[in-house]
Order: sequence, then C-alpha cells, then structure tokens
Amino acid sequence: MSTYEPKNVMVTGGCGFIGSNFINYIYGAWPDVKIVNVDKLILNSDIHYVRDDIVASGRYHLVTSDIRNVDIIGKSLVDHDIDTIIHFAADCTSTRCYADPNEAIENNVISFIMFADTVRAYGKVKRFIHISTDEVYGDSDLSVETKGKKESSNQLPGNPYAATKSACEMYVQVYLQNYKMPIVMLRINNIYGPNQWDVKIVPRFITLATNKQQFTIQGAGKQLRSWLYVDDAAEGIQRATEVGKIGQIYNLGTYFEKNVLDLAHCIQKEVDSQMGRESNEVKFISIPDRPYNDLRYLIDITKANEELNWSPKTPFDEGIRKVISSHLKGTTKSAKMKVILYGGNGWVGQQFQSYFKEKAIPFAVATKKVGIDEEKSVLTELNNFNGTHVLCCTGRTHGGNFKTIEYLEGGPDKTFENVRDNMYSAITLAQICQDLSLHYTYVGTGYLFAYDDAHPIGGAQFLDDDLPTFFGNSYSVVKGYTDRMVGSYKNCEIINARITLPINFNMTEERNLLAKIVNYNQIFDIPVSITILPDCIPALVTLMEQRFGGNLNLVNPGPISLHDILQLYKKYADPNLADYTVVTKDSEKGKELLRTKGNCALDTNRLKQVYSTIKDAEQSLIENFKLIAKK
Repeated sequence: MSTYEPKNVMVTGGCGFIGSNFINYIYGAWPDVKIVNVDKLILNSDIHYVRDDIVASGRYHLVTSDIRNVDIIGKSLVDHDIDTIIHFAADCTSTRCYADPNEAIENNVISFIMFADTVRAYGKVKRFIHISTDEVYGDSDLSVETKGKKESSNQLPGNPYAATKSACEMYVQVYLQNYKMPIVMLRINNIYGPNQWDVKIVPRFITLATNKQQFTIQGAGKQLRSWLYVDDAAEGIQRATEVGKIGQIYNLGTYFEKNVLDLAHCIQKEVDSQMGRESNEVKFISIPDRPYNDLRYLIDITKANEELNWSPKTPFDEGIRKVISSHLKGTTKSAKMKVILYGGNGWVGQQFQSYFKEKAIPFAVATKKVGIDEEKSVLTELNNFNGTHVLCCTGRTHGGNFKTIEYLEGGPDKTFENVRDNMYSAITLAQICQDLSLHYTYVGTGYLFAYDDAHPIGGAQFLDDDLPTFFGNSYSVVKGYTDRMVGSYKNCEIINARITLPINFNMTEERNLLAKIVNYNQIFDIPVSITILPDCIPALVTLMEQRFGGNLNLVNPGPISLHDILQLYKKYADPNLADYTVVTKDSEKGKELLRTKGNCALDTNRLKQVYSTIKDAEQSLIENFKLIAKK
C-alpha cells in the first residue's frame, strides 16, 4: 500500500470545532507539514481554538477569509505551494440551515463550487479530502436488527443541512469525472470533543449538569446517536489522506451508541465526580421535537477498517471525561472575528477601536474611502486585510466652520458630499460585503423619526423595521434613504444599527453629547432615546460575532430627557453644575423644536431579546456618574 506524504496542507474551516481539533492533532502526526488554515470565523469558530504553540510555530498560517473569495484563495494556494486540501468549511447550524435554506445553499454548496473551481484552476493539488456527513443517508431504524449504511447506500437526506452536503457530493462527482480532481470523500459520524459549540448537546448538557439544572430534551429523548471522539476522527482523516484511494468514499464512525436520556445521566455523573461533589438527580424538561430531527444515524465502517486500517480507539467514558475536563477549565482567550473598520478615525469609530483593543479583537482601519478612491483599490485593500467582518462608521455630520449637520445644507456641492458620504459609501460597502461573504454592520442614525400622532410622547415607540418619518433637513433625508436601502438586504448577514445622541463619559471629547450639554444655556425637556456607547458597543460587537442580521435600534431602553440627564449628573457627579433654562414641550420654542427636529423614542424590545443584559438608560447614567464622582 503506497503512502501519500503531504507537504503543504490547506485546512478550510480550521478554526471551527472539528477543524481546529484536526489541526491540533495533525500538527504532531505530520511533523514536517506546513498548515494553512482558511476560516471565515462563522459562529462557533475561534482563532484561539488552535493551540498557542502551533500558532507561534513557523509551520502555521491563518487566512481569515471565505473560501468563495477567489482572489484570496487563489493567492494563498500559490503563495504556500499547497499540495493537499482538507475541506471542513460548512455551516452546520441547524436553526440557520432550517430557517433560511437559501443561505445554507450559499454557504455550503455555492461556496464549495467556487472553492473547487479555484483549486482546479490552480492545478497543483494532489489530494483533496472532502468532509461530508453520515446525515446524507437519512434516518436509520431504532431496531437492533438494523444494519449500518454502507458507502453504496442510497442518499436520502432528511434535513436541509444534509441536503446541502448531498448536493456537494454530487458536485464532487462532477469534479472527479470531468476534471480528474484527486478527491477522497469522507462521511463522518456524530463527533464530540473539546471546543464544540455550546448549543450542541454535549457542551449544553455539561453546562446544565454543572449548574444542577434540568436537562432540556426534544420529544422523548430517545434519539440514538453514535459518539465518535474527535481525535479518532482526525486520525481517520489522516489515514484517508495518506492511503485513501482517489474517487472513493469512506464512512468514519463508531458502533457505540447512546441515546439522549442516557447521555444526560452519564454527563451529570462525570461532572459531579470532577467537581468533587455528591451526585445530583437527573431531571428532564421535554420540549417539542424540532423539524428534521432524525432518530438515528448508523453507518458501516468496514471499508475504512479494511482499506485505511482505521477504527476508533477512544472509549466513550474516556472521551467524555476529557471533554468535561476541558469544558470545566474554560478558555482564557477568544477571538471570533477580524474586523475591518471604515470611518475608524471618526469619533464613533475611535470608540470601537478602543473597545477592540481592550478585548483583543483583531481589527484594521481601512485607509481607502468608498466614493473617493477607485473601487478596485477599495477591493484590493479589503482583500489584503483578510477580514471576516466590516464595520461601517462612515458619515458626514459636520465640516468647515460648522459643528452640526447644518454643514450639509446648501447647493449641489453639499448634496454631492451628503449623498457620497452618507449613502453611496454605506450601500456600496454593503454590496461588496455580500459579494465577498463578509458580515457587514452599518452604524446609522435614529435621527430619522419624530414624535407624531401614532407615536406621541410617552406612547408607542418606533420599531426596528419602521420606515423613516422625519425629513426636516438634508442629513435626515439622505440618511433615511440609506436606512431603507441597507434594511432591504433581507435574510443577509447585514446589521442596520441605528444610534442616536451617542454618549460616553469622557468629558474632554467634544463629540460626546454629555460634554456638549453640560455647557448649554437652554435644555429641551422632552424624553428621547440615547445611545450610551459603553453599553451599546459591547451589544453590537456581540451581535456581530453571532452574525446577527437585520434592523436594530441600538439605544438604551427607557427614553430620557436631556434635562433629566443633567439633573442626574448634578446629583451624582457634579453638584456645581451651572444653572440653565428649561425649554418645555408646551412653550413656543418647544413646539418649534418638536416640529423641526427628529425627537423620538425608539423601541428596544428586539435589542433586549438578542442582548438581554443591555442596561436601562437611567440606570447606566447613574452608575457612570457615580464613577465620575470618584475620579
């Protein structure tokens, strides 16, 4: 049996659960091999899942990119003289695949085709290991007489994720037959191990067991699963690479099975043991079974045993002990995205820069300006950054001798600047990001709404998906169009975040609302939504990591008037605050301000649903004013 010896290996999805464990394993198994890890950092992926000693070695290189980015992948193949590919990259998230099959097809099928075409054009790959799933076979019967599915068994995928993997397998056959690409395909069992996403059943059950909580099960909990330890899977992939036959399919799995109910008992017992405490009773909460939840996946691994000389070695008790130990130790570092920041030198952009530095989130500030520099140079810079997320804080609110949006009032030159900086740049970036499969976040404005009959003061608030209603100045008109256009990217990884009256607590920064109003002689006493940046930036960054998409009112719950803000500031931070005149809503000036300005309250129910720890405006102000007083 001849043995293939890889030299330069590209691993796709190598920051995910299985991919990172494979790299951690194969680094020692192939001691002379160079590893190039390509990952777009989707959901559970994390740069730090790969061991520090590997990252620090001269044999490892990370490329943060989608595999469908032809320019980046093509360059990486050439630059690193890649001869071997291990292809893990896929979106296996149940809720995403089921809720939006179109996105699943884009991520798992279209991306694979584009990647395979790039590899084919490169022409120097000698082994391409395509990782598929046992789910392409569909459900197996629960009876003891049931035989495992062989590689020749019919494909009957029973869920949208499995359907995308089955579609990929059909395209694998196209590349094998028409282009003679050296592909070996693996259908792998249910895998468990360290660094698994916490929504998956093993880490979720470990968390519940640790906290002595009831176990949530779907249906009766009789779903039967084979449990393959991740290092055994990695060894199987190694063997398939070294001795697997081109064009062949191999099942990698285990005959050891355990249902969900028994798994819970096993995990609770081991968690209690490792935590040195008395055994806790296992209790269950049953919820309706999810769609497409197959009862059993049973596969036959005879072929892998005979042709690859492979079989699983790790007993389940040993494997689950390792996983629980790793879980209880926790992680010290995390980096789930690399952000490219546009408008990073503006005041809001600088707040994000500070937060990224504090949290050790990799980022770069773009120097090219959309609408000013050629689009080709914008794309080149974007690709060179190898980012996974784009954060757009661009916008024009002042200039020249004007410190307010009055700067944008005037003739055609001001209209051009307004449209270029407040609409064209944001929309163009949104489309570029969609084309390159980058997550995109646009930091827009809530200065698009004004109290009206349907939204009176103290009444109904403007919802995240409401269309703009305030067009009292050029800025709001253009920003309103931008809001509608960014919001039109339905079912995409695009956040349209509306901020309004942004506040931090650095009194030396003149763009900070608080630093402005403490010097005002007159203050309008009307409740409005405000964005407290130390609260809202962490919320937005968390949602970026989760690849959230949609419109979002990024303001603290609880509208509050500028007058009330100053009274809280005077009470908790500076009792010597100068007096000022209060303008009420019923005064002539107050009526004029209501009529001509975008004063409003934005609904925050969506924000509270997706980021439950967001603080109410008044609560946050009091806490931060107390901190100011201590300085």
